[in-house]
Amino acid sequence: MNRLDIFARAALSASLFAFGLHSAQAQQNHQPQAAKYVVDLTVVKPETVGFSSERLERLHALIQGEVDAHQLGGAVTILARHGKIVEYRTYGQKDVATATPMSKDVIFRDYSMTKPVTGVAMMILYEEGKWLPSDSVSKFIPEFAHLKVQKGVDPDGKPILVDPEHAPTMRELMTHTAGFSYGRAKSPADAMYGSLKVMQSKNLQEMIEKQARIPLLYQPGQGWLYSNSMDIQGYIVEKLSGQSLPDFMHNHIFAPLGMRDAGFFVPEDKRARFATNYHAGPQGELVANPEGDYASQPTMASGGGGLVSTAED
Repeated sequence: MNRLDIFARAALSASLFAFGLHSAQAQQNHQPQAAKYVVDLTVVKPETVGFSSERLERLHALIQGEVDAHQLGGAVTILARHGKIVEYRTYGQKDVATATPMSKDVIFRDYSMTKPVTGVAMMILYEEGKWLPSDSVSKFIPEFAHLKVQKGVDPDGKPILVDPEHAPTMRELMTHTAGFSYGRAKSPADAMYGSLKVMQSKNLQEMIEKQARIPLLYQPGQGWLYSNSMDIQGYIVEKLSGQSLPDFMHNHIFAPLGMRDAGFFVPEDKRARFATNYHAGPQGELVANPEGDYASQPTMASGGGGLVSTAED
């Protein structure tokens, strides 16, 4: 499977995920480029690729039911098989307060669907011979050369630190098995992650410097934990390419694929298309949750959750 196929599948999976509304300057300066690849978004009859139109009504009813029950503000879905689009539709509203209908060109926060895009960026650099799975992460991030591993706590509740049995590798970084965290587990290392405000760093270099002070939660390769490893990979993309993460993604992924609205912020001329974000209130109701305005290029571009895009992107 080539790079385009991998990315196309990831992108379509993201779109099928419904993009529900539940749960800078460099970008503005990019000149329009002709897409190298063109995706045909013509909707074909489901039966031509082995789907049942009748049974797909269950999907429509399910998503519309979530909207009607006020569990979703709105959604856009794309369903494809064998490179053919069989469903492409909208549900609900882009903004509930103003009753603005959902449209196909609405821009969503991608959250963790940023991760597959960062993975594509890493694999582009792999194809260019810039790194190997067996490489130590510290080869590219010297600050990680002396990481320790948390091995329980002493009677005073302080972490017991030991040396790693081997240095974390790029393979382990790419698979959430290196020992890093998101600060969500209950341990001294996670407490440090929170107190240092790793993800609130002013830039990726500061994030790395903070991360280097935090012990790994387990011996590399001997566990699995959903972590900020993709943000660490975003830093490596910058180190290996000599470009910012937003510029690298634009030049090597978004522009060639014709992803016109993908990026790390929403420019002024597109703000009207930006979806209102919601979370569940005390009674389960939808409550508007801005969670960042995405109005300008971030000083710390998050490879783990910073992108915005449309369903077509």
